[in-house]
This record gives sequence, structure tokens and C-alpha cells, in this order.
Amino acid sequence: MKELPPDFLAALRLPVRQEADLDSQQAFFQRPAVLAFYADVAQGPGSDDVLRASAALLPDLHPHRAALLALFCGALVENGADPHLMFDAARQLMGRLLAALAPYCATEPIEIEEVEEGEEAEEAEQQDEEELAAWQAANAAREALAPPARFEVDALRTAADLLVLPMMTMTVRDVRNHRALLADGELVAHLESMHANDSLPFEGLHFLHGAALLSYEDELVVLLPTSRAGMIVRAHGVNNNFHAFSLLQDLMETHAQQLGIRQPPRTRREAEDSDAAAYLWLQAPAFSKGELVDSMAWCWGEGTLRENVRRQGRLVLVALETQDKPNRSWNGFNHVLHSEQDPHVALVRFLAPDEVAAYLA
Repeated sequence: MKELPPDFLAALRLPVRQEADLDSQQAFFQRPAVLAFYADVAQGPGSDDVLRASAALLPDLHPHRAALLALFCGALVENGADPHLMFDAARQLMGRLLAALAPYCATEPIEIEEVEEGEEAEEAEQQDEEELAAWQAANAAREALAPPARFEVDALRTAADLLVLPMMTMTVRDVRNHRALLADGELVAHLESMHANDSLPFEGLHFLHGAALLSYEDELVVLLPTSRAGMIVRAHGVNNNFHAFSLLQDLMETHAQQLGIRQPPRTRREAEDSDAAAYLWLQAPAFSKGELVDSMAWCWGEGTLRENVRRQGRLVLVALETQDKPNRSWNGFNHVLHSEQDPHVALVRFLAPDEVAAYLA
């Protein structure tokens, strides 16, 4: 295993006691020891060994320095190093950071129109009271800190923001990393509750939250009940259901004859990030015994692809050819979070008629 140079290690072990000690990404990479080591390893064969050594070192460093080391390794990943080697260590670091910062994070309550009396009004009032209490508690907790402790909180927040970039770099390059992120329920919960908080705002945490919402399905079932056809597709890097609809509709038009699609291809809009539903997109429970039983069992566009109902262990979407459907269009849902996200769907195989019938049963 390639050892990390002593002067590089010394830069990572510098104390973090005041604002001046919080290197920015640019300042860190301009340190002579860091610049020299990066130039030595970036184009060489030993970058994977550097990631292994760094992963082992990460828990022993101050979190801010650890985040800078993760940034260094993220740059190596961008140059071809294995994105899987350091991800778990970086994920665990982010988990520790957000767990430590959670007591200081809350969303500022907003005034909303009063709801008429009744159970709904009582629930709304209770929610307002809980949000106000959380907001007051988060601010009080931070105000109660002594100056050194308050600086440490700010240092941890800065570390979390620095860590977003290498985690994104590693997450979108290896589906195993994305699955490990989703499997970390506590981290995902913190990303959901903290990425847009107002009491201790982050600059980039929303990007990692967005990455956690991506879906990677190796065997997504798409059924076309009108023609009793279907296919299994691989869907990777998909933002949400609207995004999936756009990608799938392109694929379905390519294979329209094999799928027995009768309607003409849709007219694409000028904006790449906008589209409209060519089908009534439903979830699996819309059909029972081969018949449509619930035309309102929609596949909701804003939701994540993986939240849809599964049958036989596979995620199922139903594309119903019908004129009796609402006009559904979208804009701004098909954007790419990262240059390496590579959202795509690809045909695995067509389904036989008896398989289609089984999924619609």
C-alpha cells in the first residue's frame, strides 16, 4: 500500500481552532505538500492505494481536515481511481457530521392561511406548534454554546459542505455506493430533514439529498395493457417518475412495433427539460385480474421511481394507451445533477403474453 508522505500528513494534522484554520478547497490544494503529492499520484498507478490509506485515516483526523482529504481523493476518482474504495469511510464521516449538527437545524415556521375548524385544523395547529418548538430549540441550543463550541459547530458545517462534492463524485460513478447510501437510513433521514434547514443552512447538502432520490433499477417492468405487451428495462440515474416517463416514452417509441403501440409518436417540445405524458401512467394496483379497476392509481410524477408498487419482486409501471387521460406535462424534472449521472433506460427483454397477464392479475 502506498504510504502518504509525511509533509502531506502534517498538513492534514494541523490544528483547527479558529476561522483561519478552515482551509477552503482552493487554499488546501495550494499548500505545497498537497500540490506536490497530487502531482505525483494523480497520473500514476498508485491512486487506488492512496484511497485505501486515506479511508483508514479519515476517522483519526479533525472532521474538517478529513473532508479536505476526501476532496483530495475525490479528485483522484475523477482521474480514474476506484470510486468504491473510500465511499464507506466518507459516508460514515457525513453521518457523524450530520448527527452532530442535527440539534442546531430546523426549518423556520411560515404563516399559512387558517384552516376551518375540525380535525384537519387541529392537526395543522399541532404541526405549527411542533415546528415552532423545533425552530426555537435549535436556535437556543446554538446560542447557548460557548464561543469555542460554536466555532466547532461552524467547522463541522463547513466540513459537511466540503464533503458533498467527493461523495457526489463517488455516488454517481458506482451504483454500489448509491445503494450503500440508501441503506444508511439515519443518514438519509438527516439529509431529508437538514438539507434545506434555515437555522444552520448548508451550501451544497441539497445536491447529496438529490443524489439520494435517484433510482437505479436493473429490472423495471413496463406493461402496456392495451396491446397486452410489456418489457423489462434497466433504469439508472433516474431523478423521479416524470424523468422516468420521458426516458421510457423515448424507448417505447423506438420499439413501438414490437410493443403493439397504436398511437403516433408524441411531439417533442423545444426545451429538453420539458415533456408531456403520452400515456396514463399507473401503478400495478390499477389492474386486477387483467382488468382496470382503479384509474386513479396514478404513478405520481414528483415521486421517486423506487417508491412505486412492486410485483413479483420487481418495480412495475403501467402505460395505458387511452384518450381518456388528464393532460400531464412537466418542466424542470429531467435535469442532470452531476455530469457522471448518465440517466438512461435500456431494454433488457420483451415480456411474453403470459408474463404480462401474470403482472396484471
